[in-house]
Amino acid sequence: MMDLRVSVVLLFVFLTGGYSLKCYTCVPDLTGSCNAIEKTCGNGMYKCESFTGEQPIGSTKVSVTIKQCSATCEAGTQQLVIGGTVTTRCCNTDLCNAADGVYKGSFLLLLSPLLFYFLFQ
Repeated sequence: MMDLRVSVVLLFVFLTGGYSLKCYTCVPDLTGSCNAIEKTCGNGMYKCESFTGEQPIGSTKVSVTIKQCSATCEAGTQQLVIGGTVTTRCCNTDLCNAADGVYKGSFLLLLSPLLFYFLFQ
């Protein structure tokens, strides 16, 4: 029984070991719209980031968002001299820089070995 537990834990360690981060990438066109696509990040890219720039123009607020893989990322909001803001969001799970929230799939993948350990104990 002990061999089965060790085998299951090692299987999950090996399955999750060669894992690469996936982020949405999106650079808007001149109209401000873009089509986000999934991208597997390269070596040294450990975070997904999303920049959102907002600028008031008259009674309207114009918003542009850029999404990409990143080696380093500093989250926060900066005020621009011209009156707008740039907000940077950082995360480190698959497809976490989506517009509709955080993707939880990789969180479950990380917890799978622990779950199997307790199931087969």
